[in-house]
Amino acid sequence: MKKALVHAHTAYMLTQFNIDNIKILQSQGYEVDVACCWQDDDSALSPEALKIARKKLDDLGVRVIETASLRKIFNIGELAKAYKQLKAEVETNKYQIVHTQSPIGGVICRLACRKARKAYGTKVIYEAHGFHFYQGAPIKNWAIFYNVEKYCSKFTDMLITINKEDYEAAKKFYAKDAEYVPGAGVDTHKFVASAGGRERVRQELGIDDDTAVLLSVGELIPRKNHMEVFLAIKAMIDEGLEYKIKYLIAGRGKIQAQLEEEIKRLGIGDYVTMLGFRTDVADVFAASDIYVFPSHQEGLPVALMEAMSVGLPAVCSNIRGNTDLIEEGKGGYLFDSHDPESLVRALKKALDDEPETRKLMGLYNVRTMEGFDKDTVNQVMHDLYKKVVTL
Repeated sequence: MKKALVHAHTAYMLTQFNIDNIKILQSQGYEVDVACCWQDDDSALSPEALKIARKKLDDLGVRVIETASLRKIFNIGELAKAYKQLKAEVETNKYQIVHTQSPIGGVICRLACRKARKAYGTKVIYEAHGFHFYQGAPIKNWAIFYNVEKYCSKFTDMLITINKEDYEAAKKFYAKDAEYVPGAGVDTHKFVASAGGRERVRQELGIDDDTAVLLSVGELIPRKNHMEVFLAIKAMIDEGLEYKIKYLIAGRGKIQAQLEEEIKRLGIGDYVTMLGFRTDVADVFAASDIYVFPSHQEGLPVALMEAMSVGLPAVCSNIRGNTDLIEEGKGGYLFDSHDPESLVRALKKALDDEPETRKLMGLYNVRTMEGFDKDTVNQVMHDLYKKVVTL
């Protein structure tokens, strides 16, 4: 039987972005293994969610290969261990396809596949969820990551990018083929709120009907830049807040304690609520009025796409990936992720909008998401898996 390996650096990345890819490969007759660092300390998944994720993979009949961590670039011991693990698996199993992702993991896995490509004809797909070099990135990112990615493209049969800026860069590298795919795909029917979900969540959190709810969903890490929203809210309060607002943050991550401490330090506890991990995200979306996405860096953000798919207008940072999704004044408002005053202006625009204007923006976002629907993306990936074996 044909064999394929799907590799990611964490269980979160594996199950968040690759369940459909596994199913597609299986439909094409592949026996699929998966590899990742399952017990990653920075996992965005709760212990309960990790169990559910593992059961999904077990139910699909895939073998899970647990590797050393590939998250930290200077943890040489862990990187070397992961390299040896992946190299042994690839050369033992003689996979026809290896699909790897993430900046560090993608480098280690491609290096581990060099012999297999020559000896067994293994085809290596590297999917970049956002190059670390991009317009506006620090010079060191270009000096390090650009050159590393360019070098490793020599060991890449197909380089997949998920935003237009990265695609233009990928075409200049050495991979046999460069492709653009509109993200990991969004299930536009996934987040259907329960009956009375909006009212239930607002009642649970003590939010009245006149309060405008701002929402962010996702991993609590520095790159997601929640601190800027805190500073913007503090600035609005100091100016004499003209709006009744509540900012909700749903998710877990390694800086949760820091965020909670910053809320206390700024004295904005009446305006910000940390929700932690929620299983009722559809109802939380329904309870909200404006989605806020302040990230410093993204490839093509799933969280923003999910918010758009349920009809929320967005206030988001003016960065690669976000600008593939949001048009200023049509689906929301853009701001500089390093300038809280820029965010204040964008938030005020959104808060000043009439409910009907927000509704029209939300409908515009719903239509935009039709081109990023998971069925569309799955068909593209089906065709690319067929294509890569011919390269």
